[in-house]
Order: sequence, then structure tokens, then C-alpha cells
Amino acid sequence: MEKERLLEINNLSVSFKTDEGVISTIDQVNIHVNEGEIITLVGESGSGKSVTMRSVMRLIATPPAVYTGGEILYRGKDILKSSEEEIRKLRGSEISMIFQDPMTALNPVFTIGKQMENIYLYQGQKSTYAKLPRSRKVMKMEAKERAVELFEKMSLPNPERLLHMYPFELSGGMKQRVIIAMALIKTPRLLLADEPGTSLDVTVQASINAELKRLVQEEKISMIFITHNLGVAKQIGERTYVMKHGQVVEEGKSEDVFLRPQVEYTRKLLDALPRII
Repeated sequence: MEKERLLEINNLSVSFKTDEGVISTIDQVNIHVNEGEIITLVGESGSGKSVTMRSVMRLIATPPAVYTGGEILYRGKDILKSSEEEIRKLRGSEISMIFQDPMTALNPVFTIGKQMENIYLYQGQKSTYAKLPRSRKVMKMEAKERAVELFEKMSLPNPERLLHMYPFELSGGMKQRVIIAMALIKTPRLLLADEPGTSLDVTVQASINAELKRLVQEEKISMIFITHNLGVAKQIGERTYVMKHGQVVEEGKSEDVFLRPQVEYTRKLLDALPRII
């Protein structure tokens, strides 16, 4: 039985206005992800991976960005034509994103528990004065229970104590796991993971990637995982898209792309993987 299509990016084209003129950044990109599916988006820095995914969240400022063509359909509705209020309601509750650097994603003056609580209570709201769907006391308790549950699933030690800690008290790996938990606290249907752990030690990064994949599968969440490493793509995603200069140059099952690449650029990415001599 074919899975339901969750997200479709059809012929997306994005340009940026600069002092030197208009520069085309994304050119006729086509990507889709089904319900409960994990796909990977691969390419070197500047290939357009992050711009494409940030467009899904409508996090690209317009201007300087200009959407010159295409559509981004989430459950059949074009995100590019949605109102700001509709997009705000989608962020966090339906679509969530993990950004690259865990060091700058946490507020240093609030405890981890307070930050988790604020996201649970106010994500999608215009302000902290917005009316909550349930009593504040009940939602705070829900936020704490959900945070502890996610910390346990991400193999974080002593989750209850962690709620009272500040970001400076955590290691880089712990911060990245907290960021993942924050992205999943409202149980979104789609997670966009932009090279999580890329600034960390490779062994820590591998552990976090494995835990992230297991967690989204347990929670039945679809995920688009962005990476520059085809070896990681093979381990994480069912299907892989390869991007170069703002275009998708190859796509297919991850194993096929890894073992039988069809274009020269993909073969060069494979050649860049470290090998034991």
C-alpha cells in the first residue's frame, strides 16, 4: 500500500536580490516525502540544501529572496501562498526544524526546563498573552512530562535534574540532544534536520544521528535529513536526493545512490568519503 504524500516541493525556484543583480539560488527543485518516511538531502556547502528546507518553514526573508516559480505543498496546501498566521500555526506543531549549531540555539539565561515549557505553551502563538487551549497549570505539567520522556528517549542522564540546568552546564552532545527534544516536544508530523551535530566530534555525531533516526521512527514522524556525507545519507534515509548548484542532480533509493551513482558529481561525493587504507 502506497504511503500518503506529506510534502511535495514542485519546480521550486528561488533567487536573491543583491547589489550586483538577481542571483538564482534554487532552480526547478522537485522533492517529496511520504507519511512516516525518512529521506536525505545531500550536497556540498552552497548547493541549496538549507535554502530549500528553510523555504518549507518560510524562514527565508522576502526580500532579499524572491520565489520565482514552483510550489511547496504540505498536505495539499501551498505553503508559499499561506498567510503568516497559518505558517505560525504550522511551525512546531506540524513542521519542526533542527538547526546546525546547538551552541547558539539555546537561550543562556533560561533553564532547559523553562525553554522546553515555553515552546510547549507558546509555539504557534502570536505572543505569550495568547489564550491557551487548556489551563496553564495543566499545560506546564504536560510540558514537563513530555520533556522528561524525550530526554529519556535521547539517552540523556537524569532528565528531571536536567530541567533545572542552564545551557552552559551541558556538553555539546547534550545540547544537541536537547535541541532535538525541543523540536519534537509538540510531536510534529514532519521534521527537518539540518546537519545536526555537524560541529561535534564524529563519534558523538554518529550516536546522535542513530538516536534521532530511532526516535522519529518510534514517534512515526517523517524526516528530511540534510547532510554533505553520502555515507550518513545511506544510514539515515530510505531515499536520497543529491543537490548541486541549486538543482537536484540525482535521486533514488539511498542504497542505489550510494552503490550505483548515476552522475559524476555523486561519484565525486563518494570519493570524498574517508577510507581505511
